[in-house]
Amino acid sequence: MIWLYLFLISFAMWLIVMKAARRSVQSGFLLLLSILLLGIFMFSWATSDPEWFSEHLLFHLLLDLELILLAAILIVYPLVLGLLFLVGGVIILKREGLRFTNVLSVGLALALLLFDIVIPWLFDVMKPGILTYIYWYMTLISLYFIFQLASFGLAGLLNTLHIKKDQHLDYVVVLGCAVRGEKLTPLLKSRVDKGISVYRDNPGSKLIMSGGQGDDEPLPEGRAMALYAISVGVPSEDVISEEQSRSTEENLLLSSRLMVRDKPRFALVTSSYHVMRSLLIARRLKLSCIGYGARTKLYFALNAFLREYAGYFRDSRKKRLLHLSLITALYMLFLLTFPG
Repeated sequence: MIWLYLFLISFAMWLIVMKAARRSVQSGFLLLLSILLLGIFMFSWATSDPEWFSEHLLFHLLLDLELILLAAILIVYPLVLGLLFLVGGVIILKREGLRFTNVLSVGLALALLLFDIVIPWLFDVMKPGILTYIYWYMTLISLYFIFQLASFGLAGLLNTLHIKKDQHLDYVVVLGCAVRGEKLTPLLKSRVDKGISVYRDNPGSKLIMSGGQGDDEPLPEGRAMALYAISVGVPSEDVISEEQSRSTEENLLLSSRLMVRDKPRFALVTSSYHVMRSLLIARRLKLSCIGYGARTKLYFALNAFLREYAGYFRDSRKKRLLHLSLITALYMLFLLTFPG
């Protein structure tokens, strides 16, 4: 029954986080943990009373579903993730050239391939020895990062799910990115189109187009976005242009200063892979908002998602390093306790 109690505690904590602190990676982590604990409970129950399970089809199907989910998280997820990152990484390298930020996908894919297939094929990873100890330590670290990536991605997904279209928003803030000439790039156009869609679903709201001017840009991103919105039918009086920001933090901070209503309710709109980190930044700035994600080409989103997680890791590096230190200490304790 201990697994059932742990599941109930984890699920209750997830419900509390979704209500009180939805804009946190804990929302994704606790949901994944709840799925894992429910699966362990169902499996232990089935092994202790197999006849009862065979007679109750509904519980049997629930166990099968749980086992499929666990397999997806622990086995299929890293393998499929590796394949997607490898394909996406190769595509982005061909299209955008060899840069450090463009090799993240390929690097992760090769690392997963190395630890999941190559090393176990080269030597017996169950035979005691220094290489085996290193292999299982690196496996633990990789599992930590895979679970973190899954939690980060799932939290982002949970934060972009909105049951009602009309959220009674006062403002819709669209975060800018590079413009090409005076035209919006496909990435930026998808953000603005999504922002316009959210604006139209919330009567009485205003659009804030946020983005400064880069050294190689002929005009500020915010102005280019505003001109595009007006050209597709948004009334000019409903469009506000913020043209000084140079980062996501400045996007949010400077846009919030343009809001004239007391305690405004607003949404930020950005590319899907960028939503979670933007919400975390807004939370750090004590800005209350919700998020919407614009569609992005898969090959680009995968690599960009890794960059976003790297930024999240940097922003919360003290906590992440504490986790890694704890994993290392527990592993060393295990080796000292059970050296064989």
